[in-house]
Amino acid sequence: NSLSALLDGKAKLMFLNRGEDYIITMPYAHCKGILYGTMTMELGGKVTIDCEKTNHRAELEFKLKDGEVHINELKNGNAEVFWNPTSEVRKQRLKRHIVLFEEQTDFESERLWQHVTSAINKGDQHKATQEKFVLEEEQRNAARERRENGTEWKPLLFRHDSTTDEWRYKYEDLRPWDPLNDIAQFEKNGILQTMERHLSTRMSNHKATCINNQITLHKRSTKDCRRRKTSDQPSNHSQNTESSCSTPESVQELSDDDGKYLGFGSLCTQCGKEMNQLKEIRSAVLSLQRAQQDIRR
Repeated sequence: NSLSALLDGKAKLMFLNRGEDYIITMPYAHCKGILYGTMTMELGGKVTIDCEKTNHRAELEFKLKDGEVHINELKNGNAEVFWNPTSEVRKQRLKRHIVLFEEQTDFESERLWQHVTSAINKGDQHKATQEKFVLEEEQRNAARERRENGTEWKPLLFRHDSTTDEWRYKYEDLRPWDPLNDIAQFEKNGILQTMERHLSTRMSNHKATCINNQITLHKRSTKDCRRRKTSDQPSNHSQNTESSCSTPESVQELSDDDGKYLGFGSLCTQCGKEMNQLKEIRSAVLSLQRAQQDIRR
């Protein structure tokens, strides 16, 4: 009525401001209530946490029971409650946030296994097994074709480190957090990114330069307009003609709408790119803030 699965691999927890790496082994996953009773998942076994730099080591043992966990003090023999999964604690579980199904790529797990999941939810074990076989056979055929064609499989987000024989995240940012410059970190399309203060400052400075350049060009065209009108029209109409060519009174009157300065045409390429980038970052940060608010509730 139960089964266990060993979790392969190790996790690395890096304290960048200290230069300390902690290697964490994995527990095993235990599932009970497969045939009868309530199906539950638990983590069991021993987990070790090691830091080579500090020589610190800790051992955690996960007990297969849904109840209180105690810490025993070896010096005095006292025991205290470390974990008690009460109903209030269960209510504080983090909500799972997933990518909308229509926005998922073909290899997202939910989309990839949708037919298997649907059959399981309907209680159709035969259909679920059949869909699983079809999916796995497609993957075997794709791997066979790559071998025959000599095509190397290149993961989208990970690269293989031949020195350590490990797979590493392509976009890992190993610099310490800078509270004076870094605002927030977020994930978009599997890529971790950091919203930085200097990006906004750089864009504002470039935007001001871009506006000044537009004003200069506009003033030049206005002067040319005045010269042409003055030379082409009689002298008694020159004053009225000059008033027909206007110049902006101040930079504050200029505004942008979807990347265009009113009256001055389009933004330069750099301004447009950075404006779109900043909009995307702000959108991602707002989404992150909403998720944090949901967690606090």
